[in-house]
Amino acid sequence: MGSREKHLPFFAVLDAAKLPGCMLCRLVREATRRHLEHLLYENVNDPGVRAQWRKARGFCHRHAWMLADSQDALGVAVLYLDLVESCGGAILTERAGRPCGICEVEARVLQGHLETIEQYHDDAELRAAIDASEGLCGPHFRVVSQRLCQPDMKQAFARASETTVQRLGGELRRLIESFDYRRSPPDDEQTRLAWRRAVEMVVGHHDVPEAT
Repeated sequence: MGSREKHLPFFAVLDAAKLPGCMLCRLVREATRRHLEHLLYENVNDPGVRAQWRKARGFCHRHAWMLADSQDALGVAVLYLDLVESCGGAILTERAGRPCGICEVEARVLQGHLETIEQYHDDAELRAAIDASEGLCGPHFRVVSQRLCQPDMKQAFARASETTVQRLGGELRRLIESFDYRRSPPDDEQTRLAWRRAVEMVVGHHDVPEAT
């Protein structure tokens, strides 16, 4: 591979690959939370943002509750007062005029990271990080299998993901056995949280949409 300049998108992917769990879940989740924070702290009163907010009737179910979970009572109140006053009773009966804005952000973010992975598929540092990673959750593994063109990167994700599934099976078995009163509780966090990691491995993180 020749010399190629690396920018922030590359390092975002590289750093996510070095952390536990599905790297694409992590990248999409972090982008969503940043977007919500930016909305609440800087764009609540922006006329353009408000117009899109009204047209979409706010956010979808998942993102509306992520907004509420921010605990920013003032920001959420301002946004929903705008919705109630502008839409009135129609908010309960009429369909939104456009998709959820955060869902659109997530789709763009995911596609952008896939393009970065494709662009740097032959980068030794990125490949090593993916080889040592826990791979991808089921939904994102299927997306990578369908959308990536580079077979070597698909294979790298497959190896890492399948290795994690096999390891998870052993951890789940040890966790179940630990509930026998004759045994001691597991002393490692990997085994103690295997039940939760198994759910995330199969369906993805609960704050991330099922990728299609």
